[in-house]
Amino acid sequence: MTLPLCRRSTTVTLTSTYIDDPVTVGRRTTAGECVMFRRQLLRTALAVLVATLAAAGVQLTTGAPAAAVRTVYYDASRTGEFRTNFDQAAQIWNSRVSTVRLQPGTPASITIYVDDGWPRAQPTGLGSGRIWMGRTAVNQGYDRNRIAAHEFGHILGLPDRRTGLCSDLMSGSSAPVSCRNAYPSSAEATRVNSLFAGTLAAPVTGETYTWDGAGDIGPTVVGGRPASENYPFMVYVSGCTGTLIKANWAVTAKHCSTPSSVRVGSVNRTTGGTVVRVTRAVNHPSVDVKLLQLASSVSYAPAPIPATSGAVGTATRIIGWGQTCARPGCGSAPAVANELDTSIVADSRCSGINGPYEICTNNTNGTSGACYGDSGGPQVRRVNGVWNLIGATSRAGNNNSTCATGPSIYVDLPSIRSWMNTQVGGLPV
Repeated sequence: MTLPLCRRSTTVTLTSTYIDDPVTVGRRTTAGECVMFRRQLLRTALAVLVATLAAAGVQLTTGAPAAAVRTVYYDASRTGEFRTNFDQAAQIWNSRVSTVRLQPGTPASITIYVDDGWPRAQPTGLGSGRIWMGRTAVNQGYDRNRIAAHEFGHILGLPDRRTGLCSDLMSGSSAPVSCRNAYPSSAEATRVNSLFAGTLAAPVTGETYTWDGAGDIGPTVVGGRPASENYPFMVYVSGCTGTLIKANWAVTAKHCSTPSSVRVGSVNRTTGGTVVRVTRAVNHPSVDVKLLQLASSVSYAPAPIPATSGAVGTATRIIGWGQTCARPGCGSAPAVANELDTSIVADSRCSGINGPYEICTNNTNGTSGACYGDSGGPQVRRVNGVWNLIGATSRAGNNNSTCATGPSIYVDLPSIRSWMNTQVGGLPV
């Protein structure tokens, strides 16, 4: 960059800044004023360059002191076979953030354990807390490094954001089991940098974050009770719920992630039944329904789909896994599915319902109904003593993030029975 020369004979033109006094004067500059003039031009040019590069996403390092980097020590000596995973997760975070560094050592502000439950984190402050590496998620096929980096993320101030996207580290178990990404997104890294730089308020601590799907996309049951029978058609779909409709086909919600495998035939999502690989997913073109083809047939009885769902007032039951409290993220999912007896109500009770293809389902007593963790779960009614499948859980019917404050919307499966019949090669009679 070339700056204009400033000679002693240069005349500087000054214009009054007052609108009512546009006076222009001229005079010869001194040598000292010439130097000051050139310095001012240099500072202005540098400022313009920095602003231009910043707009393009490039940052320049100047002589200003850099923000202090906080070192956070962790103790992974109690993690057994997962020690290297936490060391690798720490290096991943160190490669993506600049205001905090994770370092093994004692005394540590992060203590890490291992058990046979679900992975979880309990922050006690920004950069301090406890982590448990639960073998349950590992046994289901979730990536070890992703789990470790995700739990570190909680201690570094990030909440769960169950978007279902593999690119989001904090989406946790809402992303497919096949997801192997252990790196935070740029937005997640930026937030951690801001938290440790002090430009964002530190989050309130005291909450325990659990990997198993608390706060996942979709509903479970609030105000219900543990399943009163072992429904053979229940299918656990990694953070969502599904229903067996044929020996090798299940139905769930389209907005749920497609898992690599499902557990069929048990109301306990952690044990029992049969774990079967998923080979294909078929989305309905318009409603919130997804069909999952299984790699092999199972021996459990599928739920039959009747010709009609029923009139307003028909008694039904909803079943699902997930948190049983109403506020988003307020608790973890139960191992055993919960059930709730409810009924079909008028479509006018649900906002944004597609009447011919959806069911408005009552929030019993005004306080009980579908909630976070069980999308795609079954709505059933008894026909000649047999549970028939009429609905798949889709969403709240009042656009409220707090569950059970209004009726819920279920896809009316009898209304799309012919489409399902074609896709699976014939439904059971």
